[in-house]
Amino acid sequence: MIAAERLRVITERLRAGHVVSTADLSEMLNVSEMTVRRDLSQLEAAGFCRRTRGGAVAVRSTLVRELHYSQREVLHVAEKMAIGRAAAELVRDGDTIFVDPGTTTLHMAVALRERRNITVITNSLRVLDQLCESPGISLISTGGAVTPALEGPLGHGDHFLVGPLAEATIRRFRPTKAFVATPGVTIADGLSTAVLEQTELSRLAMELSAEVILLADSSKFGSVAVSIIGPITLLDRVITDSGLSPNMRHALEEVGLTVTVVEPATETPWVAK
Repeated sequence: MIAAERLRVITERLRAGHVVSTADLSEMLNVSEMTVRRDLSQLEAAGFCRRTRGGAVAVRSTLVRELHYSQREVLHVAEKMAIGRAAAELVRDGDTIFVDPGTTTLHMAVALRERRNITVITNSLRVLDQLCESPGISLISTGGAVTPALEGPLGHGDHFLVGPLAEATIRRFRPTKAFVATPGVTIADGLSTAVLEQTELSRLAMELSAEVILLADSSKFGSVAVSIIGPITLLDRVITDSGLSPNMRHALEEVGLTVTVVEPATETPWVAK
């Protein structure tokens, strides 16, 4: 059994029973106890468990509540600018891409405005607004229902399209790349969002795309939101900033992801209005 599969099995056992035994895992996985201890050390470094004598106990991830868009758009702006630009550089001539809603993907949309000969599919009204006057981009809206509860203390404040119509549109395409953004990323729970209506659409786009790239500033790692999109293995690449801990980077790479780390932008941060 390869390392990535062992880590998945161990995290599932920890999540189910909270405590695991090195000896039991060694027998179940058919590997040495030394190998199990190395795996547990890696999971501990990623913040998922705490090593104990003879095994490990699970550490609960930090549960996050989605901030209102007006709050999120002014947080980590320099990091999001750099991540968005790095993501735009991955888009090749002739690509058909899906772009998730989010404050980081919006910076990617800004970086794409002058591009030519690409197709962008999105359910984000903010991304549509940024790209609707770009003559070189074929822009496709998923259609669908506008997300409810946009404003107020419990609202997320973003503007995007969801529901059966949006999902039916996504199923008609096979994007070359999907660029996704989530408020929660952990090795154990994978990708999560606080907006239930977006969960299925993001999952569909990831499953239908040839390559899936997560855009997430370093503050997103180690947190989990209330609605799980899917496992970390849905991803191919992560683009983040230099605040990512070495332990988390190692854990991401160990499960087979390419990790691109960028330095925050140095010019005056841009915030959409």
